[in-house]
Amino acid sequence: MPASSSIERDPADRQVKPATLGQAAWALMFVVLYVALGAAAIVVAGLSGAVEFTLASLLPAFLVTVTAAAMLALYLHLVRRNRLSLAGLGFRRPTLRLFHLLWQIPVIILVCGSLQGIFLVWLSSLGVDTASAGTADDPLADIAALPVPWIVVCFLIIAVATPLWEEILFRGAFLDGLARRFRPAVAILLSAALFAALHLVLLGFVYLFTLGIALALLRRFHRNLWAPVLLHAANNALVTLTILAVV
Repeated sequence: MPASSSIERDPADRQVKPATLGQAAWALMFVVLYVALGAAAIVVAGLSGAVEFTLASLLPAFLVTVTAAAMLALYLHLVRRNRLSLAGLGFRRPTLRLFHLLWQIPVIILVCGSLQGIFLVWLSSLGVDTASAGTADDPLADIAALPVPWIVVCFLIIAVATPLWEEILFRGAFLDGLARRFRPAVAILLSAALFAALHLVLLGFVYLFTLGIALALLRRFHRNLWAPVLLHAANNALVTLTILAVV
């Protein structure tokens, strides 16, 4: 298969315009910019005394602001700017093929967790302190101290909104863009590496990289962005519930 060929598509895919690598990179730049501005606005508001943040309000405010900023950036600088449709980003009408997710999701999460565990054991054997990889040290552990309504809000952001916009960016835009330049396998690996690296969690890189590969493979297997969105949502929900359970 020539390097310029894209991820395998069904006939319906050829009727829509997918995102290019340049469009994906441009959108990522603005996502980072908007998120940085949103975070800065919260810091300025808190330091200036304009808003009296408490634990019960700071974390939800940060999650809501960052998520809203990322989604706004994607809408303005990916979808609207390039006149991309939902179909162009990979969203298709769900089919019975999605029922494969009933076994694919638990198997993938098990594989990701197993490889992450092996990675942490290997790091420990080298003398690297891996204690910060525990769920009790995760910043999201602070969610457990919030009032129940805020816990629900944070959970919905982490398990629903975040997987949606991240999949639009990484599997909806970057994967298709990379597949125009490289062979499918290379495009999958590069999109997974980018996905893992931008999370800025060094000790969790193996888990995130493996998850990124699985998300890309699901996008290809199902030819539908809903598949990786559902896996991503299930993963985030499981991680968040685990953190809440052990704190």
